This record gives sequence, structure tokens and C-alpha cells, in this order.
Amino acid sequence: MVSPERYREKLGKNATVAIIGGGPAGSFFALHLLRISGDLNYPPKIILFESSCRVRHDRSGAQRGPYEGCPRCAGGISPRLSDALAELDLKVPPDVLQKHLRSISVQGRWKPVHFSIPEDRRMLSVFRGTLPKGQEKPHAAFDAMLLDAATQRGAEVIGKRVTRVYYDTNQRPVLCYDSAGIEQALTADFVAFAGGINDRPHRSFSQCNPIELFGMLQPAYRPPTCRKAIIFELAVPSGCAEVEESCVYYLESSVQRMRLDMCSILPKEGYFTISLIGPDVDGAKSKRDNNRIIDSFLDATQTRQILPLDADLRVICTCNPNIVTGTAKMPFSHRAAAVGDMATTRQYKDGILAAHDMARALALTITKTGIDKNSLASGYWPIVDRFRRDNKYAALIFNLYRWFFQSPTWSRIIYQTFVTERKSRHKHKRNFEKLFWSISSGDDDYKAIARSMLSPATAWHILIDGICITLRNRLAERFFGLNWENLGRFPVAEPVERLHEMRAEFGNGKKLDFECVYTIRIRASPVEARRLLSELGEPGRPYLNPRWVIIQRIFGEPLKAGCIIQYKIFGKALSFQIVQKESGGPNCIQYQVLGGFADGGCFQFMIKPTQSGSWCALTVYLTFDYAKGHTPAEHFLWRIFRLCFPEFIHDVLWNHALCQFKQAAESRHLSTGKRPLLP
Repeated sequence: MVSPERYREKLGKNATVAIIGGGPAGSFFALHLLRISGDLNYPPKIILFESSCRVRHDRSGAQRGPYEGCPRCAGGISPRLSDALAELDLKVPPDVLQKHLRSISVQGRWKPVHFSIPEDRRMLSVFRGTLPKGQEKPHAAFDAMLLDAATQRGAEVIGKRVTRVYYDTNQRPVLCYDSAGIEQALTADFVAFAGGINDRPHRSFSQCNPIELFGMLQPAYRPPTCRKAIIFELAVPSGCAEVEESCVYYLESSVQRMRLDMCSILPKEGYFTISLIGPDVDGAKSKRDNNRIIDSFLDATQTRQILPLDADLRVICTCNPNIVTGTAKMPFSHRAAAVGDMATTRQYKDGILAAHDMARALALTITKTGIDKNSLASGYWPIVDRFRRDNKYAALIFNLYRWFFQSPTWSRIIYQTFVTERKSRHKHKRNFEKLFWSISSGDDDYKAIARSMLSPATAWHILIDGICITLRNRLAERFFGLNWENLGRFPVAEPVERLHEMRAEFGNGKKLDFECVYTIRIRASPVEARRLLSELGEPGRPYLNPRWVIIQRIFGEPLKAGCIIQYKIFGKALSFQIVQKESGGPNCIQYQVLGGFADGGCFQFMIKPTQSGSWCALTVYLTFDYAKGHTPAEHFLWRIFRLCFPEFIHDVLWNHALCQFKQAAESRHLSTGKRPLLP
């Protein structure tokens, strides 16, 4: 039997490989091809055609100019893409790096799920191209970085646009391009089409786009299905606290009355890059429609809770790119293949990594298997098809995700499940948080994420730590008359590690019977926070006013040592006092509990200002040992009280009170936020 290897066409020595498109897919293909073929001792000649590097002025012999383009992408670098860059010995230089992201916030109809990025994982934000105009280093672009790396390692870049392609008599692809008004032709042994789906020649040009060019070699090719997105850059003043937080936000529910499937807010130096996808965007027909959607989004309550209150925000630029949602038909032909967005991508997450993986697979195929159609079908197509199959799970994941977060009830249940785990389990045991991390960061395959979402362990976790506790808390809120209507909902729960830190700092490391800690971030100065704290115990205060509880200052001056505040619960059935102690500074307000079930306990407010002092974080820490009495009868009664005392009441009361506190502080700081201006 004759081996099928005899019918494979190999990439021979001194071969020429052409790449149409110098974006990530094209550059990664060149880098992997140079690396692999170098190990095989016959590196091909690699020529990249990238029109964003075209020569602006006629110069003798000039083939390329500086990179000046915009691929119309948000510019997020995922952890797995960071790993891929490291494998290629590529580092994002400081002038290209915009932000080293530190946390992720997933916004739903209840409170946002906020968690830190693991220390061993890297998420970055960059500008992919030279836009927006006005940025400090317009040519420090991620795509330019990859293209420069490819040229430094041996690839050649021609800053021209390919006008047509065809097969010669030997079935080798021929690429034609214009040079000084004369058509030039390049015969290649293999050509990769990496121009993307948003590459469009200028209206005044008659050239074809990369999709049309590939169709000249493969008439059966059909590009992947797409949907529109709106991506815009929002400029903010330097030193903006919200940008300095380096938190990426995902709004996973329709914003107010807008029909949006997915929204992201990515911080950069002096900018937020905002991406919108959904039915309203699909239906936009003009720039006016885009501006209306942007205006509505920026005015939405969920958005205003993220963006700066008092900054002068300006929309700098807007684009309407196509987002790939499907897989191309026949993205390969004899000695040619489409790679990157022209073939497929990872749905909604990590398109650059998908381009990298396809580029690596294509480079391996043409160097080790062959360049003929059958070789590409056996070596390259399985990688493309893997994304197609995995994206089927993505549809299930994001439909469930949106369903959960668009429902106020389910959004609260999911948040409660997350918080309960965070407060009771150490970081390496938080499987629910890991699930959020995988979905938000793209740090796992969709198939594995779907299995985790639908596992019995996840369902049990949601039932016990989510549904049951949410029902219990809602009953407590009704009992104490706590109303969430017209009140912002903000995260206050701290992880169990933070409780250990507070115990070590203020409790000498000793674990007491009861401990709790809550923190809320406030977009107001520490002075405003202290002023509001001085109203604890005063009539008319805008926070901590539950039914059945009377809190009244009975002695001394607010925020002065010796000040005494009395608590009366259910009339006089339960009562105790807190007396203010001397503390180490104005931002640490410490009380000691006198009498009642928490006699001798510690009750503290700590204000941590930011470096600029424009906003702060307020932490509440409460710890005590239950009273035990002095006689056997008292011992028995206090033991019964401890068994019956619902400790979660502290969570319910302070959860509501701190949200009231934040809203009051920010309202006093600024009555109305400035509205971003559209261009």
C-alpha cells in the first residue's frame, strides 16, 4: 500500500510564505513559523502585507512606514494570552502597557460580584492601535509591538494592500500589489489570510478586502457570522480614582431599559474603553443611533455607579466593529488558509488568544504536515473546529449567565452564594469564585466551565448558601423595616482572610465568640465620611435606622473620647451602651461595648483614604465574647440566649446601613454628576 505521505506537498527549502494582514493573527503566525522552521534548519522567507504601515510620502525604496492603524478592539490581554506571549519570549513593554488589572467586578441587578485577580495570573489593558487621538504615546500599540517583534526575528513587512490573488500554472498563489503605480507580483509557496473581518479599503479605493481575496482562491469559503458592537473611548482626567483602581467591569444584564447582552468597561491611562453588544446595537443604523445608545448607557444608574461622579468625561472616538460569532466554511485551500477572525474566534472572550492558537496550529501544520489541502484539513481544521464546538457551550453559559443576572431575585441569590463562600472558605477552596473567574477572564475552556456550572456541587451550593440565606435575610429585612427601594446596592462583605488580619491587628490574634468585618468604598473625602459618622446616635441620621432599635447619644460630644451611645432593642428588652475610646488618629474611631450580651466587646470604624484623598474606604469591625454571667442560673440563661441569637442580623443591618451611608456621603459630596459629552 502506498503511504499517503507521498501525496503531501511539503514546504521546501528557500520557500516564500506570504501573510495578508499584520494584526495579531498574522504576526503570531510569522513568529511561530520563524520559531518552528528555525528548529528545522530551513527558515522560509516571510513577507507580511500590512496597509497600516504604508509609506505616507514617496521615498525611494521604502517598503513600509510606521504603524498607523486601529483594529477596533477593546484591548484586553487575558491571562492565557499573557502565558502565550511568555512562551514566545515577548514582554509587553511599559510604553505599551496601559494598566495591570487587579480586580474584576461583575454587575447584575443586585450587588456586583467583586473579586481580585489571582496573584499568579496577569490581565492587562493596552491600546491595540494608534487611536484614540490625544493619547500620550500613540505609536506604542500592541499590534505594532507584535509586528516589530516579527520583523526583528526575520519577517519582512510591505506596507501595501494586496489587490488580487490567483494560482499560477504550478498551482502556487500569486499576490499582486501596487507599488508607485506599477503592479507588482509575488509568487508564494503558501499564503495566510489574516486580514480580519473589519479590514475595509477606503471608499475611494477599488481594492478587495481580505475576505474577497481569499474567495479568489477558495470559492467555497464563507466567512463566519458576525454581529455589531459599539466600542468607544471615554477620556477622564489624570489621577481619577476609578481608573487607578485598575478594575475591569462587566455588566451582565440589560442596563435599565436598554437591550444589551454584554457590556465591559476597561480602564487605561486616562481612559475607559467601553464595549457594548446586544439587540439595541444590532439595530443601530447610523451614527445618531450609536450616540443615542452611548448617551443612554452613560446615563444609566449601573454605569454612574462605576464612572467618576465629578469628572469631566468626554467620548473621544467611537467605532462599530463586527464581532465574530460563528465559524467560517472551508477556511483553507491548496497552499492557502484563513486564520484569526477570518476563520473563527472564541465567542465574546479572548479573540486575540484564539488568533494565537490558530496561528500556531497553522504554522505547525505547514512545517510538519504539508501545505496541500488535505494536510490543512487534517492538521489545521481540527483546531478551528475545536473553537466551533467549544462555542456551543459558550451559548449555554452566557444565556444562563444573563438569565441569572437579569433577574433581581436570582441576581441576589447568586451574589449571596458568592459572599457566603467568601466569608466562610479560604481562597484556594472557593470554587464558586473560581467559576466567576473562569467566565470573566476566559481562563478555561467553555466546555469545562459549563460542566462546573451545571454540576450537582454548584447546584447544592446555590441552594444552601444562596437560596436559603437569601430567604432568611429577606425575612429579617421585612422584620426590621429595611427598604432597598431607591437605595444603591454595593458590596460590603470581606473575605475570611481579612477577618484574620483584623483579629491580628486589633484583637492580639485571639479569636472571640463573635467576629464580623465589612468594608464599603465611598466616592467622598475622609472628612465627609467622618462628618457622617459623627451623626451616629443623632436624630435624623440617614443610615442605621432599623425598626425595633433605638440608637441615641446620651453623653459627650460626637467623635470625642468619652462619648456614650445607647442601644435599646425591642423597647428595653435588650440594651447596651458603646463608649468611645482614645484612638491613634482621626480615621480610627473605636468604641467599647458596656453591658448586655456583648459586654467588653470592640466596635471600630476605620477610614482609609486614597492617595489623592478624593475618596475612601470605610471598614466596620465588631468582635466580642458572649456574656456568661456569674451564677449557674445566669450561665444557663446566657447559653440559651447565645443559641437563639441570630448572628446573621448583624450582616443584614450593616449591609443595609453601609449602603445608606455611601449614598448619603456621595450625595452630600456632589448633588449631580457631570454628564459625558458626545463628540
